Amino acid sequence: MNVLLHIDRKDYDPSLPRIVSHSAKSIILIDDKVAMIYAGKWLLYEFPGGHIEDGESLIDTLIRETEEEAGLIVKPSTIVEFGKLVEIRKDMYSEGIYERHDYFFRCDVEDISTAPHLTKEEIDYGHQFVFVSINEAIAVNQLHMQQGFTWTEGTTHILNLLKT
Repeated sequence: MNVLLHIDRKDYDPSLPRIVSHSAKSIILIDDKVAMIYAGKWLLYEFPGGHIEDGESLIDTLIRETEEEAGLIVKPSTIVEFGKLVEIRKDMYSEGIYERHDYFFRCDVEDISTAPHLTKEEIDYGHQFVFVSINEAIAVNQLHMQQGFTWTEGTTHILNLLKT
C-alpha cells in the first residue's frame, strides 16, 4: 500500500524494544461530511478503525472495527485502498519504541446502522461517532497539535488529502 506519510519522531533510544501496531481505518464520506470518532477526553477526531486481531485480514478488521466503533455496516464491494500512515515514536506507556502502521480504506456503508459496541476504554475517553465537515475536524485537530499533542498529525494529514 502506498505510504502517504512517514513520521519518525526520533525521540527514543533505538536500543529499546519495539512495539509494532497494525490498524485498519475507514474513510467514509457522505454529503460533504466525513465519518469520525470524536474523543471527548482528548478533544480530537480520529477515523473509525482499530487493531488487527490474530488471524484477521485488513479488510476483516476494517469491517469489524467500523461497525464496533461507529455502528456502520461497510459494503465490502466498495472498499478501495487509500494509503498507509507510519509513525515511530517513544511509547507513552512503557519503556520502548511505538511503531504504528495505519492502513486507510475508502468505503461506502449500508443505509442501516447498529449501535456501536465500545470498549470500557473508549467509553472512558468519551468516544462518539459523528459525521463532521472535513474543515471542522482539521481545525479541532490542529488546535490539539498546537497544544503539543502530536498524535493527531497523521489523521490531520489524511483529512487534508481528502480536501484535494
